[in-house]
Amino acid sequence: MKKLLLVALLASLNGCVLLDAYRMAHFDNNEYMLINGIRTQASVGVAKCGSFDVVGAVDSIYFSSLELKNYAASIPHNEATIKMTNELAVITKELSDKYYGTEEVGATYCKLKFNLIEKNAITMQTAIGSKPR
Repeated sequence: MKKLLLVALLASLNGCVLLDAYRMAHFDNNEYMLINGIRTQASVGVAKCGSFDVVGAVDSIYFSSLELKNYAASIPHNEATIKMTNELAVITKELSDKYYGTEEVGATYCKLKFNLIEKNAITMQTAIGSKPR
């Protein structure tokens, strides 16, 4: 009797996992491509800190993060990714606002912000890449 109860319990646990996987958004090539682009832009942008070329990199990464945020928001059962993309959009907006503000932006701030964006993009890329297919 105990073995039968144990088997029933294990079967119900597996059922919960399957139900969660079913309700989770599946792997999306476009999401993965967009976060990969942001990661790449951040790694290239950090080298431009201290030069006039950095403004183009800041604009590009901010646009891409908004694009990903808007794209992810329309996918059902995608709450975790939506939260991550919202937070990334805030970070990139802070960087953009700093460059379009009245104060001069130091190269150290720029490098730290691009490194933070790249680190977050790597974490997001891992999370998005591990979604069920």
